[in-house]
Formats: sequence, C-alpha cells, structure tokens
Amino acid sequence: MTLTYVLGILNYETVLLFGILVSVAFAGVEVNKKNNLQMLWFCIGITILQFTVFTLFGKDITTRFYPVIVHIPLILMIHYIYKRPFLMSLSAVTAAYLCCQTRRWIGSTFLYIFDNDAVWYTVQILVTIPLLYLLIPYVAKPVYQLMQQAKRSQILFGLVPLFYYIFDYSTTVYSDLLYQGTKVAVEFIPSVMSAAYFAFVVLFTIEIQRKAKAEEEQRILAMQVNEATRELSVLRQSQREAAVHRHDLRHHLRYLESCLHNHKVDDALAYIRDIDHCMDESQYIRYCENETVNLILSSYAQLSQNAEICFNAMVNVSEEDFQTVSSVDLCVILGNIIENAIQACNKVAGEKYILIETRRQNKRIFWQICNPYVGEVRFDGKLPTTENIGHGMGVKSIAMMVEKLHGLYEFTATDGVFTVRLMV
Repeated sequence: MTLTYVLGILNYETVLLFGILVSVAFAGVEVNKKNNLQMLWFCIGITILQFTVFTLFGKDITTRFYPVIVHIPLILMIHYIYKRPFLMSLSAVTAAYLCCQTRRWIGSTFLYIFDNDAVWYTVQILVTIPLLYLLIPYVAKPVYQLMQQAKRSQILFGLVPLFYYIFDYSTTVYSDLLYQGTKVAVEFIPSVMSAAYFAFVVLFTIEIQRKAKAEEEQRILAMQVNEATRELSVLRQSQREAAVHRHDLRHHLRYLESCLHNHKVDDALAYIRDIDHCMDESQYIRYCENETVNLILSSYAQLSQNAEICFNAMVNVSEEDFQTVSSVDLCVILGNIIENAIQACNKVAGEKYILIETRRQNKRIFWQICNPYVGEVRFDGKLPTTENIGHGMGVKSIAMMVEKLHGLYEFTATDGVFTVRLMV
C-alpha cells in the first residue's frame, strides 16, 4: 500500500465530509447535538457503502456511481430528515459540489507544477479546513437566505450549480470531452453562467421592486392604523363631552334662565348655539353593545347626513362577537369602507344611500356594506381599482387587515350597486 494510495483514500473521505458539511450549512441546518449525530451516522454509512463498492468494483465504477452513492442520499437526508424543501435540498448539494471544485482546482495547480499525485491529494486535504472556515461562517447564511426567497429566485440560483454538476460529470467522468478541448464543452459553462447572470439581474430587480411596493403598502397601513387610533380617541372624547353636557343639563338651564331673567336674549341664543354645536359633533347612536362600532358608525352617520346620504346600519351581534377583533382593526376596516362609500355616493346624481348589515355567521362576524356608484368599476384581481369609484389605497388596507385577521373579503359591482362583504 503506497503513500499515494493512502492519501487518495484520505482525500475521498475529506471531500465527502467537506461536501456534507457545506451542503447542510447551505440548507440552513442548525448546528446541535442531534443534527451532528445524524450527520456522523450518515458519514459512517456512506463511507461503508463507498468502501464496499470500491472494494468490489474498483475506483472507476465508484467514481461513476458517486452521485448514487453520495449525492442522492445526501439530498434525501436534507429533505426528509432536516425537513427542507426538495428544491432547496437539491440546490444545496449541487452548490456544495460547485465549491468542491475549488479544492480540486488548487490541487490541480500544484499537480501541474510538481507532477506528483501525492502532492495533489495532500494539497486538497490541507485546503479543506480553510475553505470550510470561509464557506460556513461567511457564505452559508447568505446562500440559505437567498434560497428562502421567491421560488423563481430559488430556481435561478440552483440552475448554475446544477448545470455545472451535469456538465462536469458529462465531460470528465462519463466522457473526456473537456480534457480533449472540445469547443462545445469548453464554451458551455461560460454561456450558461452569462445567461443565468442576466436572468438573475432581471428577476432580482423585479423582486426588489415588489418588496419596495409591499413595504410602501405596509407604511401606508401603519399610518392608517395610527390615524384610526387618533380618530378613536377623538370620538371617545366627543362622547365623554356629550355625556358631560347631558349630565350638566340642569346647569345649562339655570344659566339660560338667568340670561332671560336679565333680558340677555343674545347671550342665551349664543349659548344655545354653542351647546347645540357641541351636541351635534358628539352625536352618539347605539347600534350594538360594542362601543367602538357605535362610535365609528355614529361618526359616519353624521357625515352621511351632512352629505344628504341615507345611512342605515343593522348590527345584530353581541359584545362577545368582537373579542377577536381589536378596536383599531375595526376602525381601519369600517372607516375605509364607509369613507369609500361616501366618496362613491357623492358622485351619484340619484338616490344616495349606505346600507350596512352585520350578523353572526359560522362563529364569525359577517359584514355587508352596499352603496350606489356611477361609471365602470374595474378590478385588478379581487380588488377594485381606483379610477372611477373612489376606492383607493383604502381597499388594499381593508384587504391586508382582513387577511391579518385570517378573514375573507369580497368586492362586487353589479347593476350600479357596489357591495363589500367581509367575514372576520
């Protein structure tokens, strides 16, 4: 048994360990006692299988069947044992194989200089630890984060190492096209990498734009939530002021009596106008047991009245039905819907109305809000666009808030009636 033979066997085991460690790192497998033990048993099992095939059939057959002996079991282990998606598992293993080529290239450089197989194996073994130190702490995390992105990005990321994997085995293991210098083989990988690079640039730009749009929508929703919180505070303050005015009615009457007794009619009339204005601003209608719903509906009922819109709300639910929906959520959802309905009614020349129906259905709250509209209503997917009926950014806020509550929503426009249905 020569030194070169021993170094060759040691190099086989080193590259096996290198490939496994880099693959599981790229797949985002957590480093802990359980996972380390599973990797250890996997290495032992693969080593025994590889040694058996090598002993029975020789080096050439072992090299040709290396994907079946090592790579496919490694992909299946990451997929089934570590519960990673199959595409991620495949990409992690092929990307790790791509990294293995760095070892081989460095070793081949020394082989070219010294023309000695022992040096070739030794160099590959020695560079394994520095490469692991570079790849696992600094490269593995970004690779894993990239593979968690949209599926198109995952596919694009996995194409380059997969094509290289197929190319390398086709031209160096199952044939010697690359070593013969065949032009098609030599130019294949640069062509694939160029195409993949520009495709990645395009898709990455699309993803960045989509992410920026989503972040902008989140910022707008956050602003609406803050505004809804402020509006609720104002409504509650108005209700408290109205309650104070009702409680102090006898004091108001005494003041008015004093003004009239002293023939100060103008002062009395001005005082009555002030009280009337305060009471109008804090008009409170009890639609149900929930204070937030009453405040919101009362506020928009007053706005509708000012705009000469018939406002009719039938809320047949109890206080317990609102336990899963916060006051802010209600304010954002109802506020946007009714505000859009008022804007749509303002464009109608005929009858103007807002009809609200609420009831308990399937252990959830069902809302239906109807209003007339003019013009053509266009939809982008399930959501109406903003061109004709005044349903603007608020529609997206409604949809996002309902989805956050794991609810359902539907927007329809039929025969001049726009209807919003929610289940939250």
